[in-house]
Amino acid sequence: MIRIISCLDIKNNYVVKGIKFKKLKKINDVFFLSINYLKKKIDEITLLDITANYTKKSLSKKIIKKISKKINIPLSIGGGINCLLIIKKYFNIGTDKVIINSFSYKKIEIIKFFFEFYGTQALIISIDIKKKKKNFFTYKNSGYIKSNFLLLDWIIILKKIGSGEFLITSIDKDGICKGYDIKIYYFLKKILKILIIISGGIGSINDIYFLYKKCSFNSFLIASIFHKNYLKPIYFKKYIKIL
Repeated sequence: MIRIISCLDIKNNYVVKGIKFKKLKKINDVFFLSINYLKKKIDEITLLDITANYTKKSLSKKIIKKISKKINIPLSIGGGINCLLIIKKYFNIGTDKVIINSFSYKKIEIIKFFFEFYGTQALIISIDIKKKKKNFFTYKNSGYIKSNFLLLDWIIILKKIGSGEFLITSIDKDGICKGYDIKIYYFLKKILKILIIISGGIGSINDIYFLYKKCSFNSFLIASIFHKNYLKPIYFKKYIKIL
């Protein structure tokens, strides 16, 4: 069964969208868009505060609580999460899953403890990637800082401590709406047999045809084409069934 997840990138509690993680432009109010996508039959909503690591401010608890009270679908929160106390607060106000990226590089032992305490289903590890020559490197702090890990090596480390689901975003493809980097996703699933939420690059339903129909990928995080009304969530699954 396919999962279509609406991604709302947030800056100063407002939804924004950029290209390759840069040139951010305001889209709309986060509460308005969350309710709007709910009405359009989205499966899940993800809120990512993409500036939290620099502002040192977490996403507004008031906004999260307001949204969680109005929606009846899974809600995931990410951005600037750097301790178990923040995670606990998010769960207490209606969050179903948390998403962690930069913090996992700093305190991997805490991530392991999290899995033992909350279970693997409650945490998604986000990995932002860029291709350099023939290798994919991982990046942190909203794509501004290159880590010391190649993608495959980092996933293997995380998998060993219990990570079950990964949100993998291609920075090179982000926001340009010209298709996914299919080969890397297919390679990861075939070699490591991990659950992947695919993100970065979709421009049309045809872009997920091979990944969904032929490779059995079923989770897609989508922003730009929904924000720009290139494709409405309510029609997405109908089209997929026809393909």
